[in-house]
Amino acid sequence: MKKILFTAAVAVLLLAGCEQERMPEPNAATCAPDAFQAALNEMRSEANRAAFTEECRAFQKAKQMRQWEFKPSPKDNY
Repeated sequence: MKKILFTAAVAVLLLAGCEQERMPEPNAATCAPDAFQAALNEMRSEANRAAFTEECRAFQKAKQMRQWEFKPSPKDNY
C-alpha cells in the first residue's frame, strides 16, 4: 500500500513539472536584441517575461562593468 502511494505521489510531482515553462538562460546569445525578442514572444507567462527581462538587464550591466579601458594617470609635476 505504501509503495503504491509513494509511486502515485512521485508520478504527480513529475507530471506537475511538465507544465512549467522553462526560461532561457541569460547569456550573450539570448540577450542579443533579435534573440531577446524571439525569447519573449515564445514565453506565455508574464512573470517569466519580466524575470527574463530583468536577468538580461543584469547580464548586460555585469558585462558592461567588466569592460574597461586603460587610462594612464596624468604626469606628476613635482
